[in-house]
Amino acid sequence: MRAPAWLLSGFFVVVAAFACGRTQVLRYIEPPIDAGVPDAGRDAGVDAGFDAGPPDAACEPRPVAFVAAVPTVMFVIDRSGSMQWDLSGNEYDGGRPSRWQVESQSLNQVLPPQDNKIAMGAVMFPSVASQACDLPTSVDLSPALNNSAALLRLFLVKPLGGTPTAGALQVAANQLQGLHTASSARALVLTTDGAPNCNPNLNPNTCTCTVPLDPVTRVCGIVGNCLDDTVTLDTVRTLYQQDHLPTYVIGLASAQNPFNNVLDQMAIAGGVPRTGTGYRFYAVDQPADLTAALDRITAQLTLCTYLSNTLPGINEKFVVKVGGTAVDAGTTGWEWADYANGELVLHGAACDSAAQGAVVSAVIECP
Repeated sequence: MRAPAWLLSGFFVVVAAFACGRTQVLRYIEPPIDAGVPDAGRDAGVDAGFDAGPPDAACEPRPVAFVAAVPTVMFVIDRSGSMQWDLSGNEYDGGRPSRWQVESQSLNQVLPPQDNKIAMGAVMFPSVASQACDLPTSVDLSPALNNSAALLRLFLVKPLGGTPTAGALQVAANQLQGLHTASSARALVLTTDGAPNCNPNLNPNTCTCTVPLDPVTRVCGIVGNCLDDTVTLDTVRTLYQQDHLPTYVIGLASAQNPFNNVLDQMAIAGGVPRTGTGYRFYAVDQPADLTAALDRITAQLTLCTYLSNTLPGINEKFVVKVGGTAVDAGTTGWEWADYANGELVLHGAACDSAAQGAVVSAVIECP
């Protein structure tokens, strides 16, 4: 079969054949309607006619060619009033940079080099006109390549209002789900300096408050200040488990945030928690922490999802190696995110190794 243009024009890895092995059952996900033609990374007119090979025919071990999928990422950026404070929790006085300025500066370092590698979009929350908890009716920036300058210009609007995290994540997710992209190369990156709130259905007299209690009434005061952890966690979990849309969580001023446990739970529910010891979200207490977190996340996004036009037959063994070491199939190693679309994704330590430069290779072996 003629290889499609997206494969011939992209960077790919070809590996040597290995000896025949035993049969392995592959995970299969039913592809959605109209899935399979990413706008970035593939020619729009290429169909999904992959070389699966007859399962019962004579087999020869054969290498597999990969091209890295172009990720499509929505940055979901907290623009609440406390983003005007510095990372130590002090109100901005013109001295040390505010959280808002630190985030803008870090993104300015990390994103421009990724302009031709990641299709970036953004949702700022609350919306520009907000005095409290208003959500935008649409995204501030639709995902596209070469979008870093437009994203950085969004930081010209000063922070104000509350933290309607759940609603903002859903607005961003709706945008991603309406795009023709590699489904396993889509992600949300949430940056926030506090706990989610702004749920009008919570009782300010009994809820957990995200701000100091009223000194007279000893209650939360207004409903917008109630901790909205349950709905936010449910939103993040649903986006990952049902829509296969992961959420990276970055917590600014983590040393000042009494709700870090909520951010940890959100990072785990989002499916891509930080590995290693300590917090599962990416904790930021100084500007270098944010730059390092963004570097790590963008590396994972660009180096952990692959597309191939060569698929194994049902009785063929598919061996994936990272840095020369075979990786187990499953949610801790590799899996088909969309078998019919030829989308393979790395998880956990395998993804970390690939993001640090380890070579990813594969071969189809015989039954």
